Amino acid sequence: MANLGCCSSSSSVNDSVCATVSIVDATTLIPIWENTTNFMINGTILVENNGLTNAWDAGIIINGVVAPVITAAPGESHSITVNNLTSIEVQGSGTGTVNTPVKVSFSLNYNF
Repeated sequence: MANLGCCSSSSSVNDSVCATVSIVDATTLIPIWENTTNFMINGTILVENNGLTNAWDAGIIINGVVAPVITAAPGESHSITVNNLTSIEVQGSGTGTVNTPVKVSFSLNYNF
C-alpha cells in the first residue's frame, strides 16, 4: 500500500493484471503491457493456453526479445519472474489453425 502525501521514504506498489487474448496466427505480436514510466519494475508472468485441438502454442515475448522466453502448448501453463520488466507480448507459434484463447496474468512490483 502506498503512502499518500509527502513522505521521506519510498513506497512499494504491487499491481496484478489479467488479460485474455486470442492468437490467430504465428506472426502477429499481441501487446499486453509496456512500462511507460522511469521506474524499474519487477514482475511474475503466468501464461495459460486454453486452446484445444489445432490450437496455437502461446509464446511470451519479454522486453522485446525476438524468440519467446516461455512457450505454453495447448492445455499448459507456465510462469516466469523477471527483473527490469519493460514489455510483455504474446505471439503464436507451432502449427495451429484455429483461434486460441490465452490468458496472461502478471504481477508488477516497484518502489517510488
